[in-house]
Amino acid sequence: MSFKIYSNDSIGSVDWQRLADILELSGLNKRELQSLQRGFEHSQFRYLGYCDGKLIATARAISDLTSASYLSDVAIHPDYQGRGFGKLLMQRIMQDLAPFGKVIIYAVPDKIEFYKRFSFHPLLTAMTYAEGDALTRLSSNGYIPPLA
Repeated sequence: MSFKIYSNDSIGSVDWQRLADILELSGLNKRELQSLQRGFEHSQFRYLGYCDGKLIATARAISDLTSASYLSDVAIHPDYQGRGFGKLLMQRIMQDLAPFGKVIIYAVPDKIEFYKRFSFHPLLTAMTYAEGDALTRLSSNGYIPPLA
């Protein structure tokens, strides 16, 4: 199997529905296609991973290019997980982002151990702002403590 990672300007055209499906199947939220495209296009770092020409992986990040980056939407299609593609994607991402200082990721609870392999550490003081259904989803999916 041939795995190739494209980034930023080398990405070309994107199958937004396929990208949305990968995120949802990987345990991230279902995305409205226009919002997904807007978020992806406005990120400074964008990654798409292809296995034998088929889109199977994605990630994106924003950064101040000085001291901090926020990594988001790291996902490998479930049919391709466990084959080392996530490791290759993370190695590429960290090659790009680590020189800019700390990298923060908002991880799916069952993927925390995966990120620890790349020297990520849980934050004890991280906080989030959300309202309504978004807040309820965060709590019910284990991202924040149960709501009182």
